[in-house]
Amino acid sequence: MRPLLLVVVALVTYGSRAAAVVFLPRPGPRFETILSRIPAAIFAGLATSTLLGDGGALAAPPVLGAAAGALLVTPARSLLVCLVGGAIGYAAGALLA
Repeated sequence: MRPLLLVVVALVTYGSRAAAVVFLPRPGPRFETILSRIPAAIFAGLATSTLLGDGGALAAPPVLGAAAGALLVTPARSLLVCLVGGAIGYAAGALLA
């Protein structure tokens, strides 16, 4: 993946979330509870499909490093921190490969 593409994807992702926070009204408490449980399931599905390549083989070391880096910083519950952690993990995986 090219660095420029990674930056564009991060900006679109983070920008769309920021726009939703600014422009959309706050959801009701019941709906907010449901929404708070969805991201973990979505992340798990995306992470699993990303970590398994063609034929069920493990992904390349940089991809595994990115997943590990993002996973380590998830307690911060910040998309930006996870993106930075993933980028650092990707770079570390690329150096070790």
